[in-house]
Amino acid sequence: MKPIRRVYLDTNVYCRPLDDQKDSRIHAETDAFLQIVDNAERGKIQIVSSDYVKFEIKQIKDPVKKKNIQGFERILSKTNIASSKQLIALAKEISTKCKLNSLDALHSAASCVGKADALLTCDYEFLDNTCCIETLAAKKGYKIKVTNPINYIQETGA
Repeated sequence: MKPIRRVYLDTNVYCRPLDDQKDSRIHAETDAFLQIVDNAERGKIQIVSSDYVKFEIKQIKDPVKKKNIQGFERILSKTNIASSKQLIALAKEISTKCKLNSLDALHSAASCVGKADALLTCDYEFLDNTCCIETLAAKKGYKIKVTNPINYIQETGA
């Protein structure tokens, strides 16, 4: 039996269904998110979250959008990665070496510490640093694939 894949969702992935669906890329990312939801509900994958996802959700100004996204995250995520000294140290190194902003570095570190197989994001500036993040993570003993939800679905069929 195949082990269940652990998948870390960046906050923007949870937001996709509530973004403007007229944009074809956003619509496709929403469809991919819905496939991921279906696979999580069927037990094919396990969604990993973190204190940093929760922090970003709390920053959403629209109360209806915030409530919906909090609901998505609460229902889907089976594991939460709490902040720790180890995680923050890894995030600082990722931020410095891969030129990521602090929150993206914290998401990267949380996905590693949380033993996720994949970190999914819709942030293309984040995705531009995929190679650096994956290489640095591997040097630290973590195996993480950083990708967009559409590519994840296409590559894994999950």
